[in-house]
Amino acid sequence: MYEIVSIIGAVLFVLVVVSSMWANVFLIRKLLYFTENINNINDSIDSFVGHLEDLHELPLFYGDENIQQLITHSKELRSRLKDFREMYKD
Repeated sequence: MYEIVSIIGAVLFVLVVVSSMWANVFLIRKLLYFTENINNINDSIDSFVGHLEDLHELPLFYGDENIQQLITHSKELRSRLKDFREMYKD
């Protein structure tokens, strides 16, 4: 009787360990995907900020208040993304 209980306990233990390992691998993959996408978004925003600053320097748009507000807004967004990334980096 004790042998059957021991076998059932061992099988359940192995199932729990395997399930836990699978869940950890799944979560790590999700985290890596999330991190990669955050980095891609950050790169896109950096490129956008650079493009706006270049546009703002053109003689046609030099000093344009709307473009200046877009630059400010995009820099704030970049800062928030950086803070978000730092919060989940550890």
